[in-house]
Amino acid sequence: MNKGLVLTIAGAILAFLIGSGFASGQEILQYFAAYQYQSILVGITIILVLAFANYCFVYAGNREKFTKGSEVFNYFCGPFFGRLFDYFAAIFCYMSFVVMLGGISATVEQQFGIPGAIGAVGLAICAGLTVIFGLNTIVNIISKIGPALMILAILIGICALARSWGSLAEGVMLIKTKQVTVMQASTHWLFAGCSYGGFCLVWLAGFMAQLGSEYEHNGKELQLGQILGVSLLVFACIIVSLAQVADIRDVAGTQVPNLILAQKLAPVLAHVFAAIIVLSIYTTSCPLLWTVCARFTEQGSKEYKGLTVILAIAGCFVALKIPFNTLVNYIYVLNGYVGALLIIFMAIKMVRLRFGASPAPVGKSLSEP
Repeated sequence: MNKGLVLTIAGAILAFLIGSGFASGQEILQYFAAYQYQSILVGITIILVLAFANYCFVYAGNREKFTKGSEVFNYFCGPFFGRLFDYFAAIFCYMSFVVMLGGISATVEQQFGIPGAIGAVGLAICAGLTVIFGLNTIVNIISKIGPALMILAILIGICALARSWGSLAEGVMLIKTKQVTVMQASTHWLFAGCSYGGFCLVWLAGFMAQLGSEYEHNGKELQLGQILGVSLLVFACIIVSLAQVADIRDVAGTQVPNLILAQKLAPVLAHVFAAIIVLSIYTTSCPLLWTVCARFTEQGSKEYKGLTVILAIAGCFVALKIPFNTLVNYIYVLNGYVGALLIIFMAIKMVRLRFGASPAPVGKSLSEP
């Protein structure tokens, strides 16, 4: 057992998923805090969805030795639906990259008074340069940042919750009676959990399948690493969401609610946490942009580099036109349900494999785009 690889994969998963939505608190507010104590049930649903999905992605990549992570959709869904999911995943990952740009724009403007355009352009440049150097560089960089960001986020959540613990029951009541309006991801905690897991698995599909292919002799480490990473993410989300509920009067309706929590603990801490959010957004934006560019071009080629630059620039224009919380609500929720549909295809495929059906991919060969 390579424990170092387990921790590296867990760190990469954390860094991938701790983007602007998590670090800013906007996604936690809509997917967890909006359901008060039922946020625990949301978290359990997410763990089940992502643990199963990542297991399938790693298994497929390890078994089939994909040359492109996008081939995983063909493997599970067949040539027609596989191609639809493939293109959808590329589009969604790019839209999520736009959400990252919107998140950093809102963060630097709310906390530092810096024009949002500066934050968005700066992130586009840094993410673009990182993506140009390929997948291995991304994993090496973000796997070191992810655990540190998670620890800091949990500590701030615990401190904020301890400070406002006496207001937790009141916050729950305010949300239930709709005295405070909170934007929700769905009308029910189960659907919210499926939606959250759904958009995360669309992010992770090509990434995890490619890792399964490249680390073909380390399947056990990959599986343990992804479960550890997902579990830590959910734990942090629940802690921070309860802190948000306790201070719901102040955080509801804000673009970056976690900055409010940090500000109430100590003004200087808000500046530190703003820097954490910026790093979190960077660690997620890189794999998202890489997923799109690697899908349509060969890594390292002139076309790959050119597409990276074009998509980074285009994303800035969109992110600066639409409010951050609107981007999160529409893009994440809609695409989350499509990801949940993908789970059905994956479950059917795994059942067929388990009970002796043909292990070969459905329809055309995996090499077909």
